[in-house]
Amino acid sequence: KKDLTVKPNTKTQGLLRSRENNLVQTLQITSEDVIVKLYDNGEIDDDTISVYLDKKLVLSKKRLSAAALSINLKMDESNPDHELIMVAENLGRIPPNTSLMIVTAGDQRYEVRITSTEQKNAMVRFKYVKPGGVPIPLP
Repeated sequence: KKDLTVKPNTKTQGLLRSRENNLVQTLQITSEDVIVKLYDNGEIDDDTISVYLDKKLVLSKKRLSAAALSINLKMDESNPDHELIMVAENLGRIPPNTSLMIVTAGDQRYEVRITSTEQKNAMVRFKYVKPGGVPIPLP
């Protein structure tokens, strides 16, 4: 019988565990399709990040610039919660590692300014609320 258990990537888990995951913002989303775009915030200074979606690596050691790094999320009632964690791979020439996250979901648009360091990751939570549904009280 084959072992089908998924083995976590220990280096990934280490970076997510050894650093504090700082909740920056929780966004209530009413659209099933979400586009997350990441840019370097302020001066382009060679900030490099990795991004984890629900603890899975989706962007590895990508340099932030004026051109967007894009991530697409699919949300629905069976999958209503997502957690995006941005890990600073370096601090660029001007510490800390800063980025601007622009989230577009249907007619919703959010701008989130994110700072991460070698001690702290930045986390953004996405909560899906069915259009016309009752909003969830946020902490």
